[in-house]
Amino acid sequence: MEPAALLPDGLAVAVEAASGARVTAVRPRGGGGASRDGAELDLAWPDGRTASAYMNYDVLKAGAGDDAAFLREAAVLRALSGPLASAGVRVAPYFASVPDQRALVCGMVPGKDRFGGIADPAQRSAIAADFMAQLAALHRIDVTASPVEGMGAVEPADSFIRRRLAVLRAANSGKAWDPLIHLSLNWLDANIPADMPAPVIVHGDAGPGNFLYDGKRVTALLDWELVHYGDPMADLAMLCLRMLFQGFVPLPKAFADYEAAGGYPIDLARVRYWRLLFQTGFARRSRYDDPDAPPPPNLGMNLVYSTIHRRVLSEALADAAGVAMPPVAMPDAPLGAHDRSFTIALDDIRNSIVPRIADQQAAVKAKGMARLIKWWRAIERFEPGFHAVEKQEVEAALARQFSDHAAAWAAFRDSVAADRIATATAMILCNAHEAREAALMAEAMGGLAQTTFAPLE
Repeated sequence: MEPAALLPDGLAVAVEAASGARVTAVRPRGGGGASRDGAELDLAWPDGRTASAYMNYDVLKAGAGDDAAFLREAAVLRALSGPLASAGVRVAPYFASVPDQRALVCGMVPGKDRFGGIADPAQRSAIAADFMAQLAALHRIDVTASPVEGMGAVEPADSFIRRRLAVLRAANSGKAWDPLIHLSLNWLDANIPADMPAPVIVHGDAGPGNFLYDGKRVTALLDWELVHYGDPMADLAMLCLRMLFQGFVPLPKAFADYEAAGGYPIDLARVRYWRLLFQTGFARRSRYDDPDAPPPPNLGMNLVYSTIHRRVLSEALADAAGVAMPPVAMPDAPLGAHDRSFTIALDDIRNSIVPRIADQQAAVKAKGMARLIKWWRAIERFEPGFHAVEKQEVEAALARQFSDHAAAWAAFRDSVAADRIATATAMILCNAHEAREAALMAEAMGGLAQTTFAPLE
């Protein structure tokens, strides 16, 4: 099979045009989390040079960010590989980018990415300290004197916040309007931090899983798709979000390592603010049932991440607002009518399909399908009971009766939108709703089902 046939139509040709190299081999790989597809490439230039590269791509533009974010990502990698290399921020060498298909091609870097798999405490501590030193080095780049070509204008962090809030509010509209997002945006709008430092380059998605290491040293920072100019505390807040999915060292140690390496003084209030802002952006409900939305690269993982972000957001928002959350009723139910067929399908994927798949990308998608089947099984069993108790809670809060759950939830949404319900009551109902949604996804989430923010101090 020709290498180009293993990639979306036209992508190999576009990569060759952008890099000046011929694509001689393609090995499909799982991409960046739920956001992007990926492939390893072998490249050959006319002058005889050859290299192996990793390419992530999002040709349907279904992942995180937008076209402008992709251009910023390509720009910062090009700069850190070239004119800003003296800053000492380690990245995969930039080869080429194809903006129309959000494809980014960089050289392969030695190292592993599973920080959570390190058993030696001394190695964990050393790598974490080196990673925090890398963030400090990134933040020390004087972007006023050396702005990154292609990243846009250098702007104060509060300008980024206000623009981000406006984008999130505009997206929270129409049939996608979400009371949880609305409540969080209201709190964020009223509590923008003051006296932030001059803007720095913010990686935007810094933390375990987004760097490579070898021995006790970080070899490259990865996944720059959320890079922007802003407050250095934003990267420390994103570290908190990354730790929802992968273990790291305790945050007080990480923060101390960052300061010791010449980073900015830690401001926990700003860390908490950025943590909530980023969580709100990640917590938009998945659009998997919207016929106008492109399908995500991995729907199973997309739903897992979305569900975790929403549950954690509901908890973090209540904490920020000082609202105590009562226990959430979780009625049990007997096995569903189709439980055995779900089990057979899961066994087939686990025992017969995944072990025989040589294509790593296909294996990742098969595991994502298994997560969906577990979710569907839980919906059949538990959702009717969850809807019944939620309907009763909404009826009690609004002092009205409704014909079914859909009518009750629609009335609750309308009440939040029109500010006809107390904010604390609305937060409690949103938290209960997200706790039940997470319970439906719990088996699919596995060990991530109970994850929450790590202590800041």
